[in-house]
Amino acid sequence: MSTLPPAPDVETESVQYAAGLAKSHRERDASKAFAAILSNYVVVASCVWASETAAEASSLPPGAGRAIYLLLVLLIASRMRAFENLVHEASHNNLFPSANDHHYFQFLYAFPVFRLVEDYRRSHLVHHKHLGDRHKDPDIVRLFSLGLDKLSETPQWYILGMPMTGFLTYEYLTTSFREFWTSSTSRPAKTVYWGSVMLGIAYWQMYRSFMYYYLVPFLFVLPVTRYWAEISEHLGLDLRGHFGSSRSNIGFLHTWYLNPHNDGYHAVHHLCSQVPFHLLPKVHTSLMEGSEDYARKSTTSYGVMETFHQMKSARTLVKGTVA
Repeated sequence: MSTLPPAPDVETESVQYAAGLAKSHRERDASKAFAAILSNYVVVASCVWASETAAEASSLPPGAGRAIYLLLVLLIASRMRAFENLVHEASHNNLFPSANDHHYFQFLYAFPVFRLVEDYRRSHLVHHKHLGDRHKDPDIVRLFSLGLDKLSETPQWYILGMPMTGFLTYEYLTTSFREFWTSSTSRPAKTVYWGSVMLGIAYWQMYRSFMYYYLVPFLFVLPVTRYWAEISEHLGLDLRGHFGSSRSNIGFLHTWYLNPHNDGYHAVHHLCSQVPFHLLPKVHTSLMEGSEDYARKSTTSYGVMETFHQMKSARTLVKGTVA
């Protein structure tokens, strides 16, 4: 007696189509990478200039200079986050056509925020391999250890309260920052880099500028910015399937503050991690128009408050969870 062929796996075929479309956009462009790096330095330098100019302006009302400084510190922190996002891109070899260039040029974008491309890549690729596994996905393991599997129960605490306690700064200093220095990776290069920076600060007596325009945003604003960006990627979603496991955060504040350099196009990124940052919006648009499953199952946010609402309104369903 003849047997019927197995029914086609519609989702698998849909994923293969979408991934194939994404994979057709993998052209790395060094000029765009260097432009992205340079733009971060230009924004930071402009913020420092504007803050110092405001502080010396006698025509401004009392307190205006301080308010301008606080606003510009937020912008500087966003560029620090932008450098971290470029490290993420580099971990997938998405910045330059030559894979080796990601290592050679990391002093421009990774060392300034105490990151090492090779070490970051080692952990991050595990996240991609085991996305949604509460025991093997390092990102989910960390977030759930902070209690974020219960975010929907007390969202005000996890979204607004805990980030303001200073704990995230402590966590960063005792993990990523410490690992930057204890790792044997690029030890001579990172030592020379930061040694030169500190010597330059001492020689030109730039202690005040270093404190106000680097330490304050790096230690007190960036940890919160980073946290909001990280929890917005997968929390409140169903991580058990191919589609819908990553959120696309593509609003104005996402693009220019929380998720610079198109890091908010996370659904595309997890579908095909080889799409470079400058092509992510184009691929997202193509998938929304050409893949019914991608368009139907994707979660997209156009505002930070919308993202927070999405996270608190649904459980995060990890692999092995029964809905």
